[in-house]
Amino acid sequence: MFSIDLGSKVNGAVQRLTSGSSGRVFKGMATLALGSGLAKIVALLSIQVLTRIYSPEHFGILSVFTALLLILTPLVTLRYELAVPLPSKDGTAVTLMAVSMGLLLSMTALIGLVLWLAGPPLLALASMEVLTPYRGLLITALFLAGLYEVLLIWAVRRRAYPCIARTQLQQSIAGAVAKIALGLAGLMPIGLLLGQVLGAGAGLTTLIRTFRADMQRNWRHVTFRRARCLLHHYRSFPLYRLPSQLLQTFSSQSPLLLTAALYDASTTGQLGLALMTLALPMQLLGYTTSKAYYAEIASLGRKRPADIRAVTRSVIKRLFALSLAPTLVLLLFGEPLFALAFGEQWALAGELAATLAIYLLFQFIHAPATHLLSLFERQRLLLMLNVQRSILTVACFTVAHLIELPITSVVLIYSVTLSAHYLFSLVTALRVIPRDAR
Repeated sequence: MFSIDLGSKVNGAVQRLTSGSSGRVFKGMATLALGSGLAKIVALLSIQVLTRIYSPEHFGILSVFTALLLILTPLVTLRYELAVPLPSKDGTAVTLMAVSMGLLLSMTALIGLVLWLAGPPLLALASMEVLTPYRGLLITALFLAGLYEVLLIWAVRRRAYPCIARTQLQQSIAGAVAKIALGLAGLMPIGLLLGQVLGAGAGLTTLIRTFRADMQRNWRHVTFRRARCLLHHYRSFPLYRLPSQLLQTFSSQSPLLLTAALYDASTTGQLGLALMTLALPMQLLGYTTSKAYYAEIASLGRKRPADIRAVTRSVIKRLFALSLAPTLVLLLFGEPLFALAFGEQWALAGELAATLAIYLLFQFIHAPATHLLSLFERQRLLLMLNVQRSILTVACFTVAHLIELPITSVVLIYSVTLSAHYLFSLVTALRVIPRDAR
């Protein structure tokens, strides 16, 4: 009797979670999470092999290569591709795709020219001189990563979640296999970089094959005049969304950078493990939910604010329910769990992870809501929120340094401050939904 009752409750909970418009978001999230989760497992398993082939110096070059690639990728499209899910007509969306492709080609050529002609002094100025011999690979990876982002956003528009999940897995497998095979062939460290390039381009064939008919059917709508109008209409994306993303990248990396500057290498490593561990559930649930949620509200359109408000509130409630249990587990058992999983020497990382779990809950429920600012073209507000986050992050560590607080106290202040920021950002994002369709 008890098992039957429990089973019915579980089935009821699952049915409630996957019903309605917000249910479509969670079904898409589950598909994306599966692909992303398998990709993470492949990457994790490959590291066990790669560390036995390549030296720490080789991984250092890869880290610098990847960091610069992440910084440059948003620049090649000026973030115009993020507007693709917004138009109601496919012809307009395909024109935005053409605009993004044109920018990708021209910006990649421009960045490539700068790196080729002035690369050595510029890279030396940024302490990245190790990349000087690999500038050609960097430009190739930049183009492939930008092309993948442009094609991926059409998959988001079409809510083709299985296709997105499949390409994520393809990227992980292609990159891992290439790095291992090239390393065994003695191509070091270039094997790691070539693997990164192949991983960036993997999945392109799947996306092109899946959406070729869409492009061919709507390409007749692409005109120079329409492209110029859309460049002007969505100018808030390069003006505000691009610097906003750069600030977001900075603020997410700054705790480690500031810890490295203010504390010793061991403390930095402890915080690094804590942040890396907490990033996994955020990537699996927060990122995937954001993609599915953006596709759903973009399909509803700005003229249906009541429906958008209902979907948004339902998604937030369900995200809160999903994230509450892991947050409580980390809060209560973070230190012993880390000591058990990674060894007693990582107990401090567990303590820091338990503290960071405070803001993890708010980060989860906040993750999808920022897409409201894209839908209602409030990119300037998004930029201001990311400026606020960057200032708060730097302020936490600066004040802590001035009064010589231990890392545990600094992380507590940072976690509480970021929780307040995410809550404020969530309320601010919800307030941009108009009360009617005027």
